[in-house]
Amino acid sequence: MATLISACAGSADRYPSLSLRDFERVQGQFPTADSQPEQLRPSPLPVAAVEQISDAIGEARTRHSQFLAQAEKARGVVSAARGSNPDDKRWAMALIEIAELDSHHGVTTGLLADLDALYAKASLEFQQREEVAQAQAEIAQMVASEQQTIDELAGLLGPA
Repeated sequence: MATLISACAGSADRYPSLSLRDFERVQGQFPTADSQPEQLRPSPLPVAAVEQISDAIGEARTRHSQFLAQAEKARGVVSAARGSNPDDKRWAMALIEIAELDSHHGVTTGLLADLDALYAKASLEFQQREEVAQAQAEIAQMVASEQQTIDELAGLLGPA
């Protein structure tokens, strides 16, 4: 066993030194990155997207105006049907008015869904989204108002 161990302890000049050599030492100065990294900015929305936003807002405003006009008519029909039972023709007419309001509301909600898809696309393509978000907020407010009106009229009519 001693012979095997002594074989590992050969002469030191046969093997290179394991200490650092001159070329392994780091020398000189290396430039460092700026303390403020460059901010990436999203690209502007394509013209087609801006037009889509403008069209959606215009359409939503038109539809919302139609909804409000229809809601006034429906309010009168629902008030006349209040307290009646489902067998009464007034109750059926009120229910039809509420259904028409819900149809108008569905169109406005669809416009909001289109803007949601546009917002997602702009996010994925690293485009500016502020204009889309503003349009979403405006149309979402219309959608909430319409839903509140529908719920109010349905509550006035009462359960079937």
